[in-house]
Amino acid sequence: MKFVVRLKAADDVKLAGGKGSSLARMITAGFRVPDGFVITAAAKTMNDELKDEVFAAFDKLGAQKVAVRSSALAEDGAEDAWAGQMDTFLNVGRNNLIEAVQKCWRSAGSQRAKAYAEEKGLDAGCLAVVVQEMIDGDVSGVAFSVHPVTNNKNQVIIEAVKGLADKLVSGEITPDSYVADKRTNEIISQAAQNSNALLNQAQLSELSETAAKLEEYFGFPVDVEWTFANGQLFILQSRPITTLG
Repeated sequence: MKFVVRLKAADDVKLAGGKGSSLARMITAGFRVPDGFVITAAAKTMNDELKDEVFAAFDKLGAQKVAVRSSALAEDGAEDAWAGQMDTFLNVGRNNLIEAVQKCWRSAGSQRAKAYAEEKGLDAGCLAVVVQEMIDGDVSGVAFSVHPVTNNKNQVIIEAVKGLADKLVSGEITPDSYVADKRTNEIISQAAQNSNALLNQAQLSELSETAAKLEEYFGFPVDVEWTFANGQLFILQSRPITTLG
């Protein structure tokens, strides 16, 4: 059995997990997603055969650095997002790739993952691992296709930070924030942390439009992780917003 599959072909949630299958679907739909591969949930141990498959996929990808991300089988569903419950490793090179995969596997057994799984009545142990080309974004952040506080379905909320979004996701830094009208992509309000806003009007319009398209594609409000690199928008993840009233 093949334990490693190309990301664009990994649309089976039972093998690629919620994150992996969501990324595969977005690639198929034409969204710009970093290329990669998935170590499926069928892979249970890191033996020599699996190592060979992983290194072959890495070499074929042709990336110097990758992001290695956990993808639970019950993740990113309409009710259970697993956001932040399992580990992600950025800027991983070939020499550290196997170790990062194993750490992702182990994160399924962490106390926070077990507690979340118990609360939701899920199995935390079923895990795939997504490996993607590392995109060194100039500006990164998240976008919500529905206002997560007011539940306004006509507003897109965009948060942005300089560089990568890991410190934003972990809550370490305060982002620039923007509110856009989903119907027109017009910016209703913005709050920048410095005198120069991180995103221009064209980028904000593209993000607002993309969030709306992803919501329409998946059929539910989405929380989108994104980055701009060299002027191009990349979608790193799209999960359901599970906190709406």
